[in-house]
Amino acid sequence: MIFSFLEKGPVSIQLEMEETDIFCFFKTPTSIVIPETFWFLSVCTSLKLKKNVLILEEPVMTPPHPDFTQRWMVGEKYLWLAPRSLSVLLEAQNKKSSTYTSIKNSLLNFK
Repeated sequence: MIFSFLEKGPVSIQLEMEETDIFCFFKTPTSIVIPETFWFLSVCTSLKLKKNVLILEEPVMTPPHPDFTQRWMVGEKYLWLAPRSLSVLLEAQNKKSSTYTSIKNSLLNFK
């Protein structure tokens, strides 16, 4: 399923990944719009439902190829999360603010 945090657009791209919910900071013709203030709750809900999550900051022609052995992957314009990353995501949110940028930076620097 594709979710959008913004109503601007739509950007015409085809995105689909098996067992993955895709969240975008842009709108696609088939996305469901969610207010950006609910981004963290929405992502956590997908993870609790045992779905992988791909968060795209910009439109891409081909989605990244995640390494499913990892709990998360931080890319230049994306963040990919496996369901087992939920505890680390919640810990990062407790230590910092719950903005997307701060969470992404926390996961990038997590040891």
